[in-house]
Amino acid sequence: MIYRTLIGGIAFGLSGLMAAPLASAECDISETKCALNGGKCNIHFKNRTGAAGGSDGSSSLDQRSAAQAVEVKAIDEDGDRVGNKLVIQVSSSKTMNITKKDNKGFDRIRITSQNAPKMYQGVTISCAHIIETLNGSGTCKIFQGTWTPGGSNKGRLGYQCDGGDVGGPN
Repeated sequence: MIYRTLIGGIAFGLSGLMAAPLASAECDISETKCALNGGKCNIHFKNRTGAAGGSDGSSSLDQRSAAQAVEVKAIDEDGDRVGNKLVIQVSSSKTMNITKKDNKGFDRIRITSQNAPKMYQGVTISCAHIIETLNGSGTCKIFQGTWTPGGSNKGRLGYQCDGGDVGGPN
């Protein structure tokens, strides 16, 4: 009798799992204006880490000049890279084709320092900010700044996209 109850409970629990929809953490860009117009969805990244100002309107960082190459990559929900990465030298720009990343199931975009990843903490652009950027100008500036956790200055990368409307970290 106990075994029948146990087996019945397991079967009931498994049937609930099979009926539940699988959650997907992929970033859905299908409703952005570029996707709806049938065009490519691109984000143009500008490396402004060598500049001392002009990009820090929407983050909590105190922008500083710390010239460095940066890596920009689309990642999935586990943090694994989806497709190839961009390496952007100081004062240069590169374009990421988000449509290609969408076909591979990306979740967000990660920006890190290529030269000094231990000195400058990276930053992640959320799906919501990616969608806002694609619906806007499609441009993001990457900069370096500092913040003071626990009283000591720490270096960190930041971003400002779409003319200052979205940015981080906050």
